Amino acid sequence: MFQIYFALISAQAHGDGMPSYARAMRDGDFAAARRHAERLAGADDGAAEAAALQALADAALVLGHDEDAEEHYRRAQKQLRLSNDGLRVLSCRNAGWQALSLHRYSAAMQCFSRNARDSAAGATDQIEAVLGVALVHHRLGQQAACDEALRHARQLAAEQDDGRWALLADLLALDCAVQLRIRCSAGLRDHVFWQSAAARGDHHAQWQRLADCMAAGDARHPAPELVAQRHAGLALLLRLADGERDAAMALTSMMGRAPRGHCAAYAGWLQVEIALAALAGEQVDLAEQALQRGQQADPRAHRWSLDQRYCQAKIAMLKGNSAEALRFYAGYTGEALQCLRMETQVIKALDGVLRAAEGPASDDISARLPAKYRRAYRYIVDHYRNDDLNTAEVAAHIGVTERALQMAFRERLGMSPSAVLRRVRLDAVRAELLTESGAADGILRTANRVGLKSRSSLIRGYRKQFNEAPSASACR
Repeated sequence: MFQIYFALISAQAHGDGMPSYARAMRDGDFAAARRHAERLAGADDGAAEAAALQALADAALVLGHDEDAEEHYRRAQKQLRLSNDGLRVLSCRNAGWQALSLHRYSAAMQCFSRNARDSAAGATDQIEAVLGVALVHHRLGQQAACDEALRHARQLAAEQDDGRWALLADLLALDCAVQLRIRCSAGLRDHVFWQSAAARGDHHAQWQRLADCMAAGDARHPAPELVAQRHAGLALLLRLADGERDAAMALTSMMGRAPRGHCAAYAGWLQVEIALAALAGEQVDLAEQALQRGQQADPRAHRWSLDQRYCQAKIAMLKGNSAEALRFYAGYTGEALQCLRMETQVIKALDGVLRAAEGPASDDISARLPAKYRRAYRYIVDHYRNDDLNTAEVAAHIGVTERALQMAFRERLGMSPSAVLRRVRLDAVRAELLTESGAADGILRTANRVGLKSRSSLIRGYRKQFNEAPSASACR
């Protein structure tokens, strides 16, 4: 699922500057898209090379080449001539999609939600971020929050001249509805991770909306091939879930046509989808065949592979292998509980994106820094109340020069270490002002406790970071 939507989003981002790359992405030919980006990345034009590096990183991420993607993103962010605000938005965007590709949902949410409410983010940046928010909520079974994010994405997309943004939002809404319809079907009621998503999703209404959106596409912006393929695939999955065996053969045939290029994670995920639909339609043999093909296509162990673990347990149970089924179910339930504890405790509903945030801003910085400089950030977080904390002290703590620390933070975050320290302190002020004791203690006294001494700097920085005055937070 990640690969489809990220590929389409990347095509939207690079459509004007790299039409050949965008066309290959929309056709599902990810390997060709990467070749186009590689060729452009060798251009003499510095700006073109930097933009191509960004596209090359996107293609590498879609293909599952995570280390290559990280290196290309680093080089692109270093070469692109952006303001600090622009670099901050871009680094948040890149880190969010990298985290989502690795199933690190809370880190992805922190990055996407930051961009969704960042006043420096452009309209399409915000649409992309809100779609990322929706994907995270869906993967965690938080369908009400996912639906809210999709409604917001649709509203933002309606303001764009390019109707493909609205088409993308509608396709994702349909996809989520179909996924939920299958996973919450009568035959899969013991797939407990998904039962918390009480809303089943009205895929019939979503289907009509997507059909209308595709029909409205003009010659200048026709529906991408990847959208049409996914649309047809979802229809076949529903037929298979209703017990039509022929749909499995059609799905397998469709997989031979798209996407092209070696994308093991995508191929494995599609086979798990087929296995779930086959189990919902009581076609155990088809489910087992699909799951085996998926494991052959992508033998790697992925974080939170809950659907795959569930299929293994369900197939074993239906075949009468009770001991094996119990072993698989134990692994499935243990991983589901661990996922919910680790990921959902830091994820809130979309209130911080659609309305004024009710708490301190999400911490997205760790996800964007290399491991060595995460230690510097952690030092800032642990010592921000010290009045005399400065960049030299933070640099000395991790054994680098002050200049190296400054460059690393600016390159990855679009902020200096001093700006990060100021943001952490302002987050702390807000957190205290939103409590009864903090509000009663007074704004200046609260700010002084966390190292902020200047009243004018406090008010100016607070308003810029939270879009309201400190007094407004204290009155809540």
